[in-house]
Amino acid sequence: MKIFLVEDNEELNSFITDTFEKLGYSIVSSNDGAEAFAMCDDYFDLYLVDINLPNLNGLELVKKIKSKKDDSKIFIISGDDNIDTIIKAYDFGCSDYIKKPFDLREIIAKINITFKDKLNNQIKITSDCYFDKNSKLIYHKQKAITLTKKESQLLQILVENIGKIVQKEEIEKAVWGENTGNGHVRQLVSKLKKTLPCESIIQNHSSNGYGILTEGLY
Repeated sequence: MKIFLVEDNEELNSFITDTFEKLGYSIVSSNDGAEAFAMCDDYFDLYLVDINLPNLNGLELVKKIKSKKDDSKIFIISGDDNIDTIIKAYDFGCSDYIKKPFDLREIIAKINITFKDKLNNQIKITSDCYFDKNSKLIYHKQKAITLTKKESQLLQILVENIGKIVQKEEIEKAVWGENTGNGHVRQLVSKLKKTLPCESIIQNHSSNGYGILTEGLY
């Protein structure tokens, strides 16, 4: 997941950024409303926006983001508990309003609920690399890695069996439809490793086959 945090309190900004990075999220941050709007052409799954921002109020920022990207998910994080402000935030298009001070676990819980389907389809391989079961693509720092058809087939069978050794014969049948027995698997694994920025995830297990070591699921 890719998150855009807009928070002018430097200490809170750093704390949220560091925490989400440790959890494996990709996060970009800004402490200025106008700067944030200039940066929002990039794709983000979620915006975390404070209200009291320099140069562009957070509510106006929400309104501008929604006018540009109507399907954007935006959580307001603010110490303003005035009901008129909260109603205006929802009218402008925020998905949730989280009052300060808050426990960061509340935001994480809300993210897990809001993006449940998306997260369930992402298999985390490293802190910045995951496999999407819907698109059958691997993503590194939120960017899809282009693979050949056979490389994609090989990666898919390894991902579907994370933590296990996949026998060479099983890989051959999944990729070529038959047992080739002439080093095709070894050559394909070598090509895939060179293509992936996280090539060390694919481990050779003696002469038996190959497997992926992973840090777990989102």
